[in-house]
Amino acid sequence: MRFMVVATVVGIALGVGTGALAQTASVKAAEAAIMQADRDFNRAVAEGSRERFSALIAANATFTGGTPNEQRGREAIVKSWEPFFAAGGPRLSWEPTSVHVLVGADVGVTIGSWARKTPGPNGQITERRGQYLTTWAKQDDGRWLVIADIGSNAP
Repeated sequence: MRFMVVATVVGIALGVGTGALAQTASVKAAEAAIMQADRDFNRAVAEGSRERFSALIAANATFTGGTPNEQRGREAIVKSWEPFFAAGGPRLSWEPTSVHVLVGADVGVTIGSWARKTPGPNGQITERRGQYLTTWAKQDDGRWLVIADIGSNAP
């Protein structure tokens, strides 16, 4: 009887340990995938690719949520970002500095810094900096898409 209790406890402990290791591995894989998706998102804007930019945004995404400049839906978001794709328009770049993934490895956020360079009428460039938080959701096909994005200006 005592052997059965010990064997059961050991079996449960091994099962929990194996499950925790698998969960940790899937969270780590999700973190790496989201960081890559965030960098691809930045590269799409830097290279002027509306198509790649759009392809990384969920159909029902919200950008700058809860602010007067809120955009809802992929089409509205891409339209609001048109100046960044225009020749001679402002340039925006960013770099994720951290990633956090929920335990289910299906939702995560990237946090990072951004810089926007805007040409003025006199040819002088104005630069603004800030931070951002982007929320990513794993899709049924395995892709990671932006579902929410918000940023703040540095003082």
